[in-house]
Amino acid sequence: MASERVHKTVMNAKVGFVFYFLSMFLTFFSRRIFLECLGDSFMGLTTTLGSILNFLNISEIGIGTCIAYFLYKPIEENDHLKINEIVSLYGYLYRIIGTIVLVGGILVSASFPFVFSNEELSYGIIYFSFYVILGSNLLGYFINYKRILLDSDQKTYKVSIWTQTGAILRTLVQIGLVYYYKNPYLWVGMEIVFNLFTCVVLNYVIAREYPWLKSSKSKGRTILKKYPEILQKSKQIFVHRMKDFFLSRSDEILIFAFESLQMVAFYGNYTMIVGKLTGLFSNVFVGMNASIGNLVAEDNKWNIHKVFWEYATFRYWTTGVFIIALTFLINPIISWWVGPQYVLANHLVVLILAIMYVMLTRPSVDLFLNAYGLYGDVWAAYAEGIINVSITILVGYYYGLVGILLGKMVSLILIVVIWKPYYLYRDGLKESVLHYWKNILIHALLLVACLLLNYALETLSGWHAEATIQDILLYALCITAPVIILYSLLVYLLCPGGKDLVARIPFHKP
Repeated sequence: MASERVHKTVMNAKVGFVFYFLSMFLTFFSRRIFLECLGDSFMGLTTTLGSILNFLNISEIGIGTCIAYFLYKPIEENDHLKINEIVSLYGYLYRIIGTIVLVGGILVSASFPFVFSNEELSYGIIYFSFYVILGSNLLGYFINYKRILLDSDQKTYKVSIWTQTGAILRTLVQIGLVYYYKNPYLWVGMEIVFNLFTCVVLNYVIAREYPWLKSSKSKGRTILKKYPEILQKSKQIFVHRMKDFFLSRSDEILIFAFESLQMVAFYGNYTMIVGKLTGLFSNVFVGMNASIGNLVAEDNKWNIHKVFWEYATFRYWTTGVFIIALTFLINPIISWWVGPQYVLANHLVVLILAIMYVMLTRPSVDLFLNAYGLYGDVWAAYAEGIINVSITILVGYYYGLVGILLGKMVSLILIVVIWKPYYLYRDGLKESVLHYWKNILIHALLLVACLLLNYALETLSGWHAEATIQDILLYALCITAPVIILYSLLVYLLCPGGKDLVARIPFHKP
């Protein structure tokens, strides 16, 4: 079982890794073309509309997470009857949720004449964009719900192959259409066309992979009575999902409210870079939820701790590498990529990167909380959301983006950095959290020391990276790379899990 789990994890990682770099290159290349051909306001509009729809998608209330959790055991036992029941229930619940999202979208769109009254874009493109994005979202609820089985079975690589291929083809077609016609309607229209294509192909793949899968949404109401715990868990996850929205998807809406659509586009350039790095983790570790869930189910405490620290150290090490590089290179990259007019002030960049550090390292705890089914700390979700929104409104009203970022950072420190590890160690791993804090403090101190070293080298050399690709690469090679090598060596020598992690590399010889 362990070897099969590792094999599927590696397959998911390989596919995710390849598509990540293809997608990253294409996204950065296309972003500049889209900004030049369609304008800041339109790109800010699509980002804002996406955030509005993500708010509506909160009605999903974590049912997908619950269904995946309840599928792990029947998949392990090859219980086709139970899998069919759970997937049927999932389809039934998603049909209800999709209807709620549709009705909510229609109601929200009625406010657009007031919300976008001061914008230069026509209501035609605003409504067209919104309903196309809404339609793309609804495909997942009404048609594409069966993919949950591939995800739970650690075969997400089969999903990634087709969804990522569809996304790449869509972007290429959008580039061509925008370059020659500069028509935002064509750009938006390709969203629904390629989402439909991906949806059809995925359903074909699922039918080939699981020919015995015969889900029936009409039986969902009856099946629900057999699994009341799904709704109980979903209610707990709902609160956490609400919190996640305020932390990850409300930024654009709040920036639009306190600043402008143009500032949404400015901020969006930075979050795109951060998002691509987040996507690297998501693609490399796609399917890790299922893998760790299986690990915890085996109940081998020694192995659980070993894997926990391997995973945590990998998260903290790779995130630290990104932080060292981006602290000194993100502004030159932005200036070279989309122009110096899009560069944000240094204090804003520091806040963005600090939030990125917490967000990219938090799954080392979150994935194990999910594996243990620990969703009961709903008070923490309320607290995190209230702290975030309160600081954002109080400070953001006067200071704009600074207040929005501060609200997020403070709430993350109090709940994600302090509370969540304590909750995992108390109710999951069942041991003192002091061991965790001692090891995480080592990671933090090593990162700060290497950031200071990079700053000292920059100051002594008088070399600040300019907005040219040649200078960025030379700076990265001559100053940042040696610091990253030193940082990596220190993590290997001083951090728990470092040596075990390296030992997993296929060509490593002890």
